[in-house]
Amino acid sequence: MIKVAITGADSREAGELIRILINHPEVIITILSAPGREGMSVTSVHHGLIGELKMNFSGPLSMTPDCSVIFVCGNSMTAAEFSALQLARPDIKTVIIEAIPNLDTDRLGIVYGLPEINRKPLVRGAVSAIVPSPVASVVLTALYPLSLHMLLNDSLKVRLSAPSDIIAKSKGQAEKEIVGMLSQTQLSFGNRIDIRFSESAGSRNMKADISLSCPVSIEQINEIYEMYDDHNFAFPISSSVSDSEVCGTNKCVISLHKDDDSSLRIEAVADPRMRGGAGEAVHIMNLLFGLHEKTGLALKSSEF
Repeated sequence: MIKVAITGADSREAGELIRILINHPEVIITILSAPGREGMSVTSVHHGLIGELKMNFSGPLSMTPDCSVIFVCGNSMTAAEFSALQLARPDIKTVIIEAIPNLDTDRLGIVYGLPEINRKPLVRGAVSAIVPSPVASVVLTALYPLSLHMLLNDSLKVRLSAPSDIIAKSKGQAEKEIVGMLSQTQLSFGNRIDIRFSESAGSRNMKADISLSCPVSIEQINEIYEMYDDHNFAFPISSSVSDSEVCGTNKCVISLHKDDDSSLRIEAVADPRMRGGAGEAVHIMNLLFGLHEKTGLALKSSEF
């Protein structure tokens, strides 16, 4: 069994993570660290877990925690603390859900944890990974197949609707992640992306509406996106889909349209509490420990 510790366990992200992990068949939660709430019931903060979990919060995480993986949530660790823990316990895997300021991810060998792009590094010996921001997760999943075929040849217009707190966290950071990853895949990409944000109606609704020039036929586009056939959470389709249809799941559904011969429109929807959040973090853990991607994540969508 995988012994799990969570720091920042009183954060919203941690609550969503616990909700998934208590039903994960390969996981035992051993530590829920929330300094300042030591001894308090977890359900006193995460009310949705009432009747599901009987654990109390513990204090600061020690340098010798009883676990095999640590999820870092809610700005609960500084770069110095993370580096010290990695040095003291190199045998423990780590998944960072929210970026740690000033953390040198390259020096520490931390993998950018978007499985649609970096699945191989995650299953081939990676020890630490950082979860993408929700906006970067959905936009990169939508555009990565095109970048592999050198088809991002003009400025991208992205209209992104998401909850207000996701927008606040994503502005600037998401663009940096998107440009960085696409430029690695398509060296000529540069910094040609225009993201306009608007607030979504619900707390779990995120939609990216992307338009770009693309003279390739829709048949060829569909063939390009067949690369996701062996992935478990990215689904290209030809019909429209509502963002409410993926709520509560780790799915990113990508709708591909050609209104004319010269342009392409992509609509991608996801739940920002799962993609770029708790769901993606568990997906990463599954890969780090050699489990099937969907273990513990075969969730029912909340709308039909």
